[in-house]
Amino acid sequence: MSPRTVMASPSKAARGKHRWIGAIVDRPINRESCQELISVILGMYDFRLFDCYSDGFSTKVIIKVSLGNYFPAREILSNAPDIEPVSSSGKIRLVREKLGLKKKIRKKK
Repeated sequence: MSPRTVMASPSKAARGKHRWIGAIVDRPINRESCQELISVILGMYDFRLFDCYSDGFSTKVIIKVSLGNYFPAREILSNAPDIEPVSSSGKIRLVREKLGLKKKIRKKK
């Protein structure tokens, strides 16, 4: 085998379980500000901001959290004054549909 052997990607079970949370921020903000806001709210919990769309009145966001942190993260977001969780699922497609967002189409290089 060559030194540049391609390894198989981890199986689905080995990747870890997660949940997608769709939420609405009550004002229009950019992605960096949204990341900071959610970091302050979720503090100790790891998350990844996946989508952030502003329509001029509010901002729709999709956050990925691990399954173990899902219930506390959802509870914290529910009690936060600036953000309202609307939907959550194990499938990002369902959360996007609930928020009325379309999948980003990436251009091939």
